Amino acid sequence: MIDATGQFLIPGLWDMHFHLDPQGSSLHTLAANGITGIREMYSRIPIATLAAWRARPENPRIAAPGFLDGPLMQVSDLTPDAYAVGTADEARLAVALLAARGADFLKVYNSLPREAFFEIAQRSKSLGIPFAGHVPEAVSPAEASEAGQRSQEHLINILLACSTREEELRAQRIFTMTDPAISPAERALQLGFPDPQGLFDSYDDAKAAALFKTFVKNATWQTPTLALLQSFLADRERARRTVYMQDLSPEAFDIWMVRIGALLARYKRLVGDMHRAGVEFLAGTDTGPNNPVPVGTGLHEELELLVESGFTPMEALQTATRNPARYFGTLKDTGTIETGKLADMVLLYANPLDDIRNTRKISLVILRGHFVI
Repeated sequence: MIDATGQFLIPGLWDMHFHLDPQGSSLHTLAANGITGIREMYSRIPIATLAAWRARPENPRIAAPGFLDGPLMQVSDLTPDAYAVGTADEARLAVALLAARGADFLKVYNSLPREAFFEIAQRSKSLGIPFAGHVPEAVSPAEASEAGQRSQEHLINILLACSTREEELRAQRIFTMTDPAISPAERALQLGFPDPQGLFDSYDDAKAAALFKTFVKNATWQTPTLALLQSFLADRERARRTVYMQDLSPEAFDIWMVRIGALLARYKRLVGDMHRAGVEFLAGTDTGPNNPVPVGTGLHEELELLVESGFTPMEALQTATRNPARYFGTLKDTGTIETGKLADMVLLYANPLDDIRNTRKISLVILRGHFVI
């Protein structure tokens, strides 16, 4: 028996955008922070390895991906369960292979050509395997939503899709993606953290309303990963050591920090607007070996940022509990605390509905019916 007098019980939390380290050493830290499940968003770890890890009772549950990108992707023997596809035929074969290997979902990425992307969408639907991830640069967020992409990550290109200069700005991004003179680190920075110049001031409310309506109609989830931007700002030394920024001059590093700060403030407003329009959200952090987000606590930071964006504490909490269950179609078994559901739960010393920061005040974690801490 547990004396939980005066304490508060919530469902186990899910981080819906996570990148594991190759050894899986972060799994225990996740569980200790109340995270009983993750959607692994591809980290060059074989599907079979992820399946073995999630079978261990002390580990969080893991949704395992296959990975699909365009011809720009560098494929090697060290890139398991990933395919670079340039045509519809190649996409069709890759989807079939990844489905046969047991991928729970397919992650799509930036450089996918339009033809390959829409073939992935069609084949995924016919095989009953969802696809999610980055909206490719050659595809608009509205088109991806209409094609059935289950979730879109990081808010990338949402502001662009709401811009009166959408086609011009998209052409610039495609050039950045394909220009061989741009280094991989610089490309990642430019595409991941777009220049506010010409983007913020061309935002069109009518275009935004139409896009948000499309997301609602198609049940397209958004995973904003605000904690990623916050972590770059909060731990500048760790940010400085990332592969994206380690070669920057001090002056260039400071410029990027200013840009990331501006993007975070604008994205919080965007998230609030989308939320009020009825768009559905998932809590994710983009935690991984190449990012400065702290393992485990990053998810609690994400929930706090969602509240700052206009969510109530209950709404923010649901992005990491009930919403993932709805997304996966497992609400009958997970996502809320009810008799007969799986016993993934977190006991807190204080009420998170009074203050979302109370999700950090963990008394006990129960995973698969067993005590973790």
